Amino acid sequence: MSYVNMKSILTDARKNRYAVGAFNIVNYLTAKAAVEGAEELNQNIILQTSVKTVKAFGVIEMMSWLKPIVEEAKVKVAIHLDHSTDVAFTKTCIDAGWSSVMYDGSKLPLLENIANTKEIVAYAQKFDVTVEGELGAIVGVEDDIYVKEGEGAHARLEDCKVFLSETKVDAFAPAIGTAHGVYKGEINLDYDLFETINSNSPCPLVLHGGTGLTDGMFYRLIDLGAAKVNISTAVKIAYCQGMKDYMEQNPKQNNPLKLDAYVKEQVKKMVQEHIRFFSLSDRKRPNYEVDLHCHTTRSDGSDTPKELIDKASSLGMCVIAMTDHDVLPADKIEVNGIMVDMTAYAKTKGVKVLPGIEFSCETQAEDVHLVVLGCDYSDDKIREMNKKIVESKIHTYRELTEVLTKKGFPITWDEVLNYGGIPRKSEDVQKKIIFNLMAEKGYVETWSDGKLLCRNNPEYSVKRQKPKAVDIIKLAHETGGICILAHPYLIDETIKIDEKKISRDEFIESLIEAGLDGIEASYTYDKTTYHGKLTKNEIIEKIKEMYTDKVAIISGGSDYHADYKKTSKNIREVGECGISYDYFKNNACLSAIAK
Repeated sequence: MSYVNMKSILTDARKNRYAVGAFNIVNYLTAKAAVEGAEELNQNIILQTSVKTVKAFGVIEMMSWLKPIVEEAKVKVAIHLDHSTDVAFTKTCIDAGWSSVMYDGSKLPLLENIANTKEIVAYAQKFDVTVEGELGAIVGVEDDIYVKEGEGAHARLEDCKVFLSETKVDAFAPAIGTAHGVYKGEINLDYDLFETINSNSPCPLVLHGGTGLTDGMFYRLIDLGAAKVNISTAVKIAYCQGMKDYMEQNPKQNNPLKLDAYVKEQVKKMVQEHIRFFSLSDRKRPNYEVDLHCHTTRSDGSDTPKELIDKASSLGMCVIAMTDHDVLPADKIEVNGIMVDMTAYAKTKGVKVLPGIEFSCETQAEDVHLVVLGCDYSDDKIREMNKKIVESKIHTYRELTEVLTKKGFPITWDEVLNYGGIPRKSEDVQKKIIFNLMAEKGYVETWSDGKLLCRNNPEYSVKRQKPKAVDIIKLAHETGGICILAHPYLIDETIKIDEKKISRDEFIESLIEAGLDGIEASYTYDKTTYHGKLTKNEIIEKIKEMYTDKVAIISGGSDYHADYKKTSKNIREVGECGISYDYFKNNACLSAIAK
């Protein structure tokens, strides 16, 4: 049977973590366009009718032409009454054949809202009709419901628990910061609230005010449990703009059927774009939802902190760590010319950002890097360590450019400071910038070739004084953070520590004894200087096997640098390597620093 209530449609969506589009149709043409669009994609759909639209046609009259469209459909379709504030009118629509209704008592006191909703649920169950409820105040205009800017109110978790327990609604729409109509400013959504409500809700959640949200916002909310997404304004825009466009293109045309056909196609196209998106059929998913190893322009990355956050949001990432090399993380970042709090900005994009540092350690060894997260970066101890590192870096990297120039590979310090057209302070320079310049000037093929040339050839080798790894572990713990060994298999099998040669495995064991919290298993070895025999996946499994019982965290990260802006080779993407969000949430150390 094609004509159904919302239960089977939304139950499957919630179970399989996608969303179903609920489109507010305004007439026969938009209803037909929406259903045909869904049929062509073989996706279920919900047709919504506003109270104003129903009253304009008449309850019986509207159902007389709407129901046949649905009953002949090749996919499941629900007809849903949207935002009804009148108990009697809601029952009238149930009597007339609506398969689903929404009673909106969100502007009433909680107990009155509950009482009215319970009455609707009891009545609807007699006819196998599903009921949607709402709590909180969603800004904007929806029929005769008007909530002014600044008067919107998020749903309260405790109220939601009581409402859901008492009413037994089939779908629930909590207010979390979305708005009806076209958004007029910055969109600030409370993703944490939505996630918590979903974990406490026995029924699927509904997202109102979907028109105007970014791809990243939709992805994040669907990941967090949105099973139904309401689209109203976009339908009206497609319908009206279609008429305007057709008449502008055909000013002498007076054939209403041709006009209708054109407008119908525009509405169908819009509906299909949303259906594809909500069903996630075209979604470019990252391999992992959490990436604990990323870089920005604050060290040797090519994305600004804002660009990295925006990119992570567009991919539906849950958590990223900004771990720029040997520099203190920024509290504020530039967004549209204004300095704003970094973690607060990321939250508006649905992404949790963990500020961190990737420390280069051990003067006599290469690629011994420790990622620290969750520290108090204002602590004098970590600031003093950073000061020493910066002084050593500036001296050594200037010396490296001088050595390369003498050897026939001219690179000036000014080129380094302004690499990529981004002016930077001397303390923000990273060695990879020099390697990038070597590749771009044609001295070597790739940046990693430049790294190997300087690393393996004594003539080009300029070593800076680096802190001992055990000291960084101690520092992280003293400042309230955790410490993770990055890319362990980039470390040579035999290294020199304090003039003594030891194996890589022995070195890692010594770090564990010193209190190392985690080891990075998932890493982009296939796109770096690694030339060992093991594959990336074999390394992951080996690290898990060897160290799962020895450290608290088996970590992962892409070592993202926005390489695509500089080269077409060995490009690393955000989330290409990392860990699952479930692992992140359930790991005691990681969840503690995320609070």
